Amino acid sequence: MGGAGALLGPAEPVRTEIVHGIRRTRVTRMFFAGGTVIRKEPLGPDAVRRLRHEVAMLARLRGVAGVAQLAEGLRYPGSVVLADAGDTSLAGLAKPLAADDLIRLAVPLARAVAGMHRREVIHRDITPANIVVSADGALCLVDFALATSLAEIRLEFTHHTEIMGTLAYLAPEQTGRTGRPVDQRADLYALGAALYELATGEPPFGRGPASRLLHDHLARVPVPPAAVVRDVPESLSAIIMHLLEKEPDNRYQSADGLVLRPGAAPGRPRGSARGRAAGRRARRPGPAAATVAAGGARRGGRGAARHVHPVAGRPVRGRADQRCAGRGEDSAGRRAADGGRQRRRLARDGQVRPVPAGPGI
Repeated sequence: MGGAGALLGPAEPVRTEIVHGIRRTRVTRMFFAGGTVIRKEPLGPDAVRRLRHEVAMLARLRGVAGVAQLAEGLRYPGSVVLADAGDTSLAGLAKPLAADDLIRLAVPLARAVAGMHRREVIHRDITPANIVVSADGALCLVDFALATSLAEIRLEFTHHTEIMGTLAYLAPEQTGRTGRPVDQRADLYALGAALYELATGEPPFGRGPASRLLHDHLARVPVPPAAVVRDVPESLSAIIMHLLEKEPDNRYQSADGLVLRPGAAPGRPRGSARGRAAGRRARRPGPAAATVAAGGARRGGRGAARHVHPVAGRPVRGRADQRCAGRGEDSAGRRAADGGRQRRRLARDGQVRPVPAGPGI
């Protein structure tokens, strides 16, 4: 196993410092003559299982730029040893960021997420705190304790105290309350939430009780970043809002397809259900496609535009005509056909339909 076994390499570091220590994990920076590494020690009764799981995820990500990498040549029992990617997280930066700074961070971050997904690994906890910046400005996505492969995802209801991930950045489907499976698009939602915080200074729905955050992720639409901070470009704000769509089908479908550049407003996410429906509506023949100018139709001899029924060849009148014209039907013919079907059904059932009386003689 990559993160356990006999100690290899230098026996003792020059010095160590605790990066953070919580009930379930202790993270230490270890200083050697040739550089530094990060030692992460899972704690608690399930520490061995968690260690094996994280090492397995990291092993799948060897060589992927922008994500944590296992350190070569160092092994400590009960620990995973990582290359030191930096000591400043995006959570520690002063926010909101300037638009140019945000874009410079977002582009490599999106590429890192795309590379991770190409290895079929889902992070499930993308937050500013889990993105570190090196001294030369390089970004790295860290903490793969909750990561999983696409094949391991299971759909189930989860109590809010047991939901995996950080609630302020959690995709609706990760709550277990939407009936939708969790896939790589959940990471895209979390990426959007992280970018939202970097752009505005707060996550999309702030911070607060778990019940309120769950409700907001499921039911509320966040205020667009450009409406919160005037300096955020509209195009960048629109990209972030696409990432934060409630329905996975309406988000960007992959990090590869995520375009983050100033001045380019995003289109409907490629391959989304809403985009396909919009395309079908755009291709469907309708009354607007058969508009003609009727000279002298209005008083004063001014031309007027009229919608011509594509089947009946006459002006469209009323909502029934509009609906039928959109389907390529004639409403008068449709009503006649409906009447014929009703008369045949009544005759089959042995009922007699009243016939209106004709003119008297």
